[in-house]
Amino acid sequence: MARVKRVAVVRCAGGPAPDDRCEYGCLGCGSCVAACRKGAISLNQNGVAVVDRDACVGCGLCVRACPQGIIALVPRTQRILELCSNRDAGAVARKACHASCIACGACERACTSDAIHVTDNLARIDVEACVSCGMCASKCPRGVIHDVFGIVAAGM
Repeated sequence: MARVKRVAVVRCAGGPAPDDRCEYGCLGCGSCVAACRKGAISLNQNGVAVVDRDACVGCGLCVRACPQGIIALVPRTQRILELCSNRDAGAVARKACHASCIACGACERACTSDAIHVTDNLARIDVEACVSCGMCASKCPRGVIHDVFGIVAAGM
């Protein structure tokens, strides 16, 4: 059986809200940056780790280094991803981050392959069931469900 090529994904797309930072999100500590031997991870202007998909080899060193546990390895072919780890209810999540999941369920209702479910106030995609149609991404009002290639725009 062929080995599935993977890529790292940071399950945090936001950054600090004006008054606070999400307790579940990226701390901006740089431990993943330091762990990556390929230079595939950097911190963006909000201090949130981002992965260069072209440089990432899927080794998992960043996954082990992240103190928040918000970096995951997903199949390289998976183009629709959820970029949030906040498990707070909608109003609290909205206040903590401008790009947090508010558990509205729009993505779950839009999914034609039953691949996305909202549990514990957070949308999660079953990559085995996902057909990457992008319906969930097009319905997400907060941009949490994201097409890594930018083909599907949120809030269509």
